Amino acid sequence: MSSTFQTNPKSIGLKEDYLYEVLATTFSINDNNIIPNTACMGIRLIDNSSIKLRPYPNTSTYENLRSNKLITLNFVDDIYLYALASLKDLKRSKNIKIFPEEFYDYYKIKNKKIKEVFTNHSNSEMVSLPYIKKAWAMIACVAMGEEQIVKNDDLGELRVIEFTLSILSCDKFKESFKIFNRAENIALETIILATKLKVAEEKKDKALVQKIEQKIEESFAEIQRFGKNLSALKAVEHVKDYIKNLKD
Repeated sequence: MSSTFQTNPKSIGLKEDYLYEVLATTFSINDNNIIPNTACMGIRLIDNSSIKLRPYPNTSTYENLRSNKLITLNFVDDIYLYALASLKDLKRSKNIKIFPEEFYDYYKIKNKKIKEVFTNHSNSEMVSLPYIKKAWAMIACVAMGEEQIVKNDDLGELRVIEFTLSILSCDKFKESFKIFNRAENIALETIILATKLKVAEEKKDKALVQKIEQKIEESFAEIQRFGKNLSALKAVEHVKDYIKNLKD
């Protein structure tokens, strides 16, 4: 795959302090095998060299970042991939589609900050980072700091860890002039609502569950109204399957 190496994230259109939804890929290592994990995450560019990210505790993204500190931020046009990455719960049902291994490729990177992270590994300056093949651009980062913050939203007060990511490289694989249409934007909001629904169910907050379910149903109706957007409709079907299995 050809790419255009960039050193500045603004070269792919990012602006400081804007919230961007990306597919964040982290990994664990088992018997020297890299096991990638991808989740939908909101990021903010702080300056030309750093990004903020807030994964929820008890998620693979959080655990992997604490373990090896490396992450790739994937910019992807296909909203269906956001649904696959965000709504997976293999403990509940094998009917939920997963984010398969064949979606990934590997990016070899050498950097002195990586050497600091992998001080006990051989050839520690060179690491193969998983990223998503369909990404039009990717930013490779290493977590350099973290702090606990209090976040308030419709789920109430939550304590989360905010990671500061140092940018190692920024690659643009192809041009992207994609702007999500209305159906895709609503699909993304619905995916985020479904992740909140899971938290509300676990908290046994019936009022909040009902409120989120109502918003999701309204979103489904809106997406159908906007017509035949295949990616958005596939995302909706995945959300419906996920919610059904939450209730089982």
